[in-house]
Amino acid sequence: MRTLRFVIAGAVGAGVVLVAGCSGAGQRPAAPPPVPAQSSQPASPAASAGPQGLSVSPPPAPSAAGQLRVVLHDALPVTYSAGQTPPGVISTEAPDGSVFAVFGPEQAGAAVVAPTGSAVYVVDGDQPAQVAEHATAPVTALAADNAYLYIAGSNSQIFEYNRVTGALAGTWNVAQSVRLMAAAAGKVWAVLGDVTGGQVVEIDPASGRVTAVGTDTANVESIAAGPQGIYYVESGGATIVHISPGGTRQEAPTHQTVNLQLSGPAAIQAVSVLGNQVLLVHNAGQGLDSSSQTYDASTLAGPVANAPGTAGSNLAISSLAGPLDLVVGEAAANGIEAGRYNLRTGAVTDAVTYPTNTWEVGPLLGPYPAVFVYPQSGPVYLDRIG
Repeated sequence: MRTLRFVIAGAVGAGVVLVAGCSGAGQRPAAPPPVPAQSSQPASPAASAGPQGLSVSPPPAPSAAGQLRVVLHDALPVTYSAGQTPPGVISTEAPDGSVFAVFGPEQAGAAVVAPTGSAVYVVDGDQPAQVAEHATAPVTALAADNAYLYIAGSNSQIFEYNRVTGALAGTWNVAQSVRLMAAAAGKVWAVLGDVTGGQVVEIDPASGRVTAVGTDTANVESIAAGPQGIYYVESGGATIVHISPGGTRQEAPTHQTVNLQLSGPAAIQAVSVLGNQVLLVHNAGQGLDSSSQTYDASTLAGPVANAPGTAGSNLAISSLAGPLDLVVGEAAANGIEAGRYNLRTGAVTDAVTYPTNTWEVGPLLGPYPAVFVYPQSGPVYLDRIG
């Protein structure tokens, strides 16, 4: 089993929504066929129409309580052999449940970058995977709202695509390469530069205006996005920052002590927005020691709850099934677990369990729970959990 390395890009609505995706009713084939890389299709009509005429049939609604299970098991046309390191994934989920993913080589300690020309795949509802778009530049981040897809990369540009037509709707030039991105509250947010420093920018899709709203991005490895804007923790872990959709900046102390020698300046990160709370994770840097804390999303008061954990846990996402967490390694009781997360205790229950010999599982996405599964060989799968 491989140690997971991925960045949580945001909460509900902070996902990639790609221009194309075949969304339709009907039975899904038991084994989706590979999709030719040269085929890109615009989104097709389905059950319910959204903004800009986009129409997507959502996946099956997850249960709000009780044992979770895999309700759909979709193969993506991305294969690898036994003993070969599988490609890393850059992925996200749209508010309507469409999951988008692009794959690239993964190297220890380095972020995944999908090369120019890579196929970006989409899985709509209960449909098989389709090619949604081909990257015109190296891809480092994806995000989307109900109408547009946003693809960002190492060339200091963000491309906006219309989800219905597939047409390029805009290109935004930014000061540095994009390493984190989310769409929420009618805006697009991006963290630029590397972990030594850069900018946080807010983009208004309606006007195309790019506004720098922060320069304190050193050691920011994760952002949390929600209806009230974005959240992140400054280097050193002492301060949580909230930026509203209007660009108003709010700061508050985390009331946590970080041992910089043992834990490093990136010990505390904002993970997700869960209802009216922001979830932070604090990796103590001493073996597997880790914990999570929640703060009020409006006032930043907190920590409201403080849950113990181990490395590889406390990375809960917001979903229609409630907060869910993916637990790996020694933190998991019976293999790799994806289940309901208790904010106060850190416990994961009602979980779907994957065997310990699974090469990798993750990342976990919402609002319709989904997770990427890497067996020892063969195609990459997307499991819908409900």
